[in-house]
Amino acid sequence: MWEKINVGPKGGIVRIILIVIALFMFQCNVIWLPPENYQPKKQITLEPPVMTLNEYTVSGLIDTHARPYVFTVENKSTKGAVLVFGAEHSFDPDHKQFPVMKENWDQFNPTVALVEGSLDLILTWFFDPIKASGEGGYTQTMARSKGIELYSWEVGRDAEVDHVLKHYDPKHVAFFYAIRSHHNKWGQFSKTDQDRIIENEMSRSAKYRGAITSVTQVDSLWQAAYPAEASWRSYKHPRNGWPKGILEEIAEATNSVRDENMCRSIIELVGKGERVFISMGSSHAPRIERTLKEMIQ
Repeated sequence: MWEKINVGPKGGIVRIILIVIALFMFQCNVIWLPPENYQPKKQITLEPPVMTLNEYTVSGLIDTHARPYVFTVENKSTKGAVLVFGAEHSFDPDHKQFPVMKENWDQFNPTVALVEGSLDLILTWFFDPIKASGEGGYTQTMARSKGIELYSWEVGRDAEVDHVLKHYDPKHVAFFYAIRSHHNKWGQFSKTDQDRIIENEMSRSAKYRGAITSVTQVDSLWQAAYPAEASWRSYKHPRNGWPKGILEEIAEATNSVRDENMCRSIIELVGKGERVFISMGSSHAPRIERTLKEMIQ
């Protein structure tokens, strides 16, 4: 980057000016970097285990629980606590859930916050955090206004891929991640753009790079797995899920390792006496409730 800027005798001055501007923007809370993933130090066994997505859907809970789904759990010995806010994934700043989030935040008075996903780098002069990152962006806004630590509760892409590669062959893992990149949204792209996105996704991780090397292979894998279904290019997955078969199995595995990391992170922080505010998509919240309530006493 700097090699392109540092042309001629004025290059060094330009570089210094840019560094000063960047430092000023960080200092003034204008640039928000994506939060680091929280990595719990102990891989404790979760008992009872987190409810699976299949259990959540088949039981009908998906259609009956409140949205937003909010609950708190307190550790009586450390006085730490967690407030879980299961939100609808919305990028609309006027959505009715955001005032509810703020009210819960103020009443709970957290000391640390956790968000789903990695969030985007934000320049607050130009972008609304909610429009950029939904409920995670709003959680980030509240955390920064209070000056408290903010983390992502995700296990991280590499750890997630490692987990599924223990159970599924690289070809199907690469197939899953290529398709997942625009889950349920492939129809908004032209065929040329679809092919370009798939090609980029196939080589995104060194852990499965080369397992599949062409969009034609993706088409063939889909046809073999789902001969009676429409093409992946236009297929609409069932609510909160994937078509029955290999993609649904891998999706369940990725959700499992993510939710387990989230629960372990919460339990560890609460055990340290922290007051944890955590936001997530509404499907996660009721599925982790029993685990947290029985493991945090």
